[in-house]
Amino acid sequence: VPYDKPENLVSLRVALGDAARLQSPDGSIDAEAGEAARQMLEAADEEGLGPYLVTTAYRSVSYQDTLYSARLAEDPDYGSDPYKNPVKVLPGRCSEHTTGLAIDILSVSYRESDAGFADTPEGEWLMGNAHRFGFILRYPADKEHITGVIFEPWHYRYVGLDAAKEIHEAGQCLEEYLGEA
Repeated sequence: VPYDKPENLVSLRVALGDAARLQSPDGSIDAEAGEAARQMLEAADEEGLGPYLVTTAYRSVSYQDTLYSARLAEDPDYGSDPYKNPVKVLPGRCSEHTTGLAIDILSVSYRESDAGFADTPEGEWLMGNAHRFGFILRYPADKEHITGVIFEPWHYRYVGLDAAKEIHEAGQCLEEYLGEA
């Protein structure tokens, strides 16, 4: 990303209201993405799912760099070839969290950021319905060789209604949709 902080951020507490529990009440999200996330989580609740737990949305470039540096300290080769060895954490200017358009969503009953979330009722609902609200599952299991990121069934990216529908229906990841794959 070419900037340190996007301009359109709002508090997660304000954006989501009572639609989800928040791991970090002081967090923030892009205003449009936050409104869409609230609608999505309320729709899931109306269908008897949840409560959902939003673990993070916007992260500053410097904070994301700190997370990436910690991974490098553990493994100096971390990220050296993500298309063969997908990563979980990206550097600050490469992370979608720094845009305010990404949101990590788990369940109060399943709080682990791992592949198992996909098999929960909440995870299955998100994968099947997020596109109706402008979100895509950003890092699908069968696209790691394209995205360079592990399967993250908790990580959703706001792309708008039209793009989300097209991406979902085509079974693509964002790189494929944008012609970058």
